[in-house]
Amino acid sequence: MFRILLVPGDGVGPSLIESAETVLTVAGDGIEIFHGDLGFNAYERTGEYIPSDTLDLIRECGNVICGPFNPYRDQAGKQVDILDNLKVGLDLYATVRIFRTLGEGFGVPGLTATLWASNTVPGHDVSETQDFDGITISKYIRSSSYSRMMARALSDLELSGKKRICCITRDDLFPDSSGLFVEAFDSLFPSDVYQTDHMNIQKWASRVVRDPFSHDYLICADLYSHVAAGIMAGLTGGNHLSPIGYAGDSVVMMVPGQMPTYAGAKKDAVNPTSAIMSCAMLMFNQGMTEEAGAIVSALEATYAARELTPDLGGSLTTSEFTDRVVSRI
Repeated sequence: MFRILLVPGDGVGPSLIESAETVLTVAGDGIEIFHGDLGFNAYERTGEYIPSDTLDLIRECGNVICGPFNPYRDQAGKQVDILDNLKVGLDLYATVRIFRTLGEGFGVPGLTATLWASNTVPGHDVSETQDFDGITISKYIRSSSYSRMMARALSDLELSGKKRICCITRDDLFPDSSGLFVEAFDSLFPSDVYQTDHMNIQKWASRVVRDPFSHDYLICADLYSHVAAGIMAGLTGGNHLSPIGYAGDSVVMMVPGQMPTYAGAKKDAVNPTSAIMSCAMLMFNQGMTEEAGAIVSALEATYAARELTPDLGGSLTTSEFTDRVVSRI
């Protein structure tokens, strides 16, 4: 038995989370579902955007799927990002994304790759200082943040049984921090156990476009993780099809990917693929590998049948697409 907390969030979030809950209820036994509020829904209920009872549930469950959050302004007028606050407060030091082509015409057929990176929070790890002449951007790097993230990636890699890994840095521009990153990588992923590569982000980018299947896992310095994620998303159908996972020692929070057009989208026409993939990723992380695989297979079969939402050229509503997937699990 393991617990999953569902947090609707704002905007299209409730539609995405409803889809995730529908899948979880049929995907396997031994899942206990809890509900919590963050964002404007929480503010209406408690007067707080991040209420303590939801934080308690997050820590108690350890597995969370949450919708998007609209930023708000505090009493001083400063814009506050709820997700950034959660990353710091819950010590979610790593990010993970799985990029998978789910159907023909939506990316490189058969491609699957996992990307791990350290989690950078603006205002916490990165700061901007303005003077009369310009702006200085500073970034503080902790060696422990690299090793902690890579230890999480190693556990995931061992569970998957895969071996081909690439360490991505930018040693020509930041030799010291890149060296620190490589040192941590080599200590956890020895070349006599795994098939390892060390690549500059520029070299990796040019190679992956020509040979998308060269690596199963990417361990990327956080400065370039957005670049790597953007390329992998382009090769597998788009950012909104892949959820983002934020991981710490005791909490994993999945946030479904989104499209910019979601802000004006009808709530019943949002593509819930990334919310459904969030379910599979959490279940896989808990050792429910067969159940997670069944979810992914059902998604692939639904894409193959061209039963799709409007963003991919189909006409199904969010709930109709979810029902098609559930019928195939």
